[in-house]
Amino acid sequence: MTKSGQCCEGTPDKPPRSKLEPYEDVIRELRRKGRTYKDIAQFFAVHLNLTVAPSTIYAFVRVRARRRQRVRIELPTKPAPSDSRIGVSDADVRSRIEELKRRPPSAESEKPVFHYDENEPLRLTPKDAEESNH
Repeated sequence: MTKSGQCCEGTPDKPPRSKLEPYEDVIRELRRKGRTYKDIAQFFAVHLNLTVAPSTIYAFVRVRARRRQRVRIELPTKPAPSDSRIGVSDADVRSRIEELKRRPPSAESEKPVFHYDENEPLRLTPKDAEESNH
């Protein structure tokens, strides 16, 4: 930085490392539309008079995808959205969960669903006579 606090004001921008950089948005849009890398290479040859191999486009896309993911990982995480908009605090949620954990299991879940005998195939347990009449 200079003494005035401005950095690199007179320095020209670094030239792109890839001839595809000016067309990054075009490539992204064509990929969104389901175009293959071969289709994109043909599009560039016909419409932009730019010869490029499909593998070059693939590598270009992959490098930028990794870079975007790395930036996403390195960014500080945002605080979790507050549930105050729906009137529920974290303490309320935690206390509800603890209450559910303390409840005894319902009698319905204690009934076996299957009958097991190692000498027979697995079968459903018969329902109560009252339930079978409904």
